[in-house]
Amino acid sequence: MKRILKITGYLSIVSSLIFTSCLKDDSLTLNTSLSNSVTEFANTGSIATNPSNGAAPRYSIDLGSLAVGDQTSFNINVDYAGAETAPKDITVTVDVDPTILSTYNTEHAVDGANYIMPDAGIILTNFPMTITIPKGQTYGQAVVDVQRTADYNFSASYALPLKITSTSVGDISGNFGTAMYSINIRNSYDGMFAVTGSMYYSPAPSYTGSYPKTIYLVTQDATSNAYFDPNLNGGFYGYLFNANGSGSYFGTFDPVFHFDADGNVTSVTNYPPYLPNSRNRDAALDPSGVNKMTFENGVPKTMDVSYFMTQGGPVVLSVTEHFEYIGPRP
Repeated sequence: MKRILKITGYLSIVSSLIFTSCLKDDSLTLNTSLSNSVTEFANTGSIATNPSNGAAPRYSIDLGSLAVGDQTSFNINVDYAGAETAPKDITVTVDVDPTILSTYNTEHAVDGANYIMPDAGIILTNFPMTITIPKGQTYGQAVVDVQRTADYNFSASYALPLKITSTSVGDISGNFGTAMYSINIRNSYDGMFAVTGSMYYSPAPSYTGSYPKTIYLVTQDATSNAYFDPNLNGGFYGYLFNANGSGSYFGTFDPVFHFDADGNVTSVTNYPPYLPNSRNRDAALDPSGVNKMTFENGVPKTMDVSYFMTQGGPVVLSVTEHFEYIGPRP
């Protein structure tokens, strides 16, 4: 058991959004009237890393929850940066360049970067593509279509590496003439849920569940989701409870729910980074529970689940919870 360091809301998320919104602007000439007109990739989604030492900027694209065969899309933006708007229609050619990934992975090796090309069938748009920046405007846009394939690997770091190969007006930007679009797909069980329930902790029966609470079910792979509490220690993989009036949680324990195609919870395991642990804590399914997620029009609706925390083998914690889907998690 561990005491809560702090319980907070979304301040850290807001702060990160404020920060990322400034990244691209900080990298450009502040007075565009003093700069040459260049064609470049413009912000799309959240910029995760700025260009450095030849490595392209990376934009993080969250495509939401998709079932096998579902399709969605994201935008590729290019702009004409300088003192003027486009003097005439500008034709920009964009193509795939896999070498961008190896350069990025080398530059960001300390962060564990290991981005790879999306497998066949994930990117449906053909390259090279042309994007037009209309006369009198400063940017143009194209759409990239994406599909969740049957063999989509949720553990892989997929990224689409693109390069501006030609522009009919002006020069190509040195810093933003290439770009990477890391794509993330969530499985069908992912989302934000309102949770009620109860718990019994045999070593301290006076401890009770801290309900209601908001829980994110975070995609781990195609059929499993981890239990994430955004209000525990500023956002944490852990189970919050009431320890005789004080908020607390069990260290090295967090349930991961495994589903079958019908939404049945087939097993519960401990969050992988917590294994092994010195307390010998693990997780298990309580087979007496309902243990099922229901859907409405392909979107999660409710989940009822019962599970255990074991310690050295014996069950020490029993939990029964009811989940009501709120919507996609942030």
